[in-house]
Amino acid sequence: MDANEYICQDFEKDRIIEDYSFEVFWKDDITASVNVHGDKVRVTRYVRHPLKQLFAEDVMTRYQLNRILEMRCWDRRREDIDEILVHLGLKEYNPYEIVRKTHGVSWNDYIWFRFPGEKLTSRDVLVRD
Repeated sequence: MDANEYICQDFEKDRIIEDYSFEVFWKDDITASVNVHGDKVRVTRYVRHPLKQLFAEDVMTRYQLNRILEMRCWDRRREDIDEILVHLGLKEYNPYEIVRKTHGVSWNDYIWFRFPGEKLTSRDVLVRD
């Protein structure tokens, strides 16, 4: 094994940020699939309607995705944010972990996220009809 292979193997073993994916829905209609691999995010958009779609681009960085996910979370400066995080079982404000728990649901629209292995529908997660 050469030095480059060793470094790559060590990097994969110690990787802090894992790859992940999820689907985005408007009510029960899938609007996008998101795949995060390494530092790249690929979005397959099935709907281009501006009210039903969160993504303007098909490729973005993790930082850009994190900003979009944060729009689906409570304001990090809320006075009671620590209480909310404790209620969710989280130790820190992490937009990805928050949307894993809340499915990115907002009172303002019908967008929500479904993660691999989940069999949820909009009835299971949306807060209004």
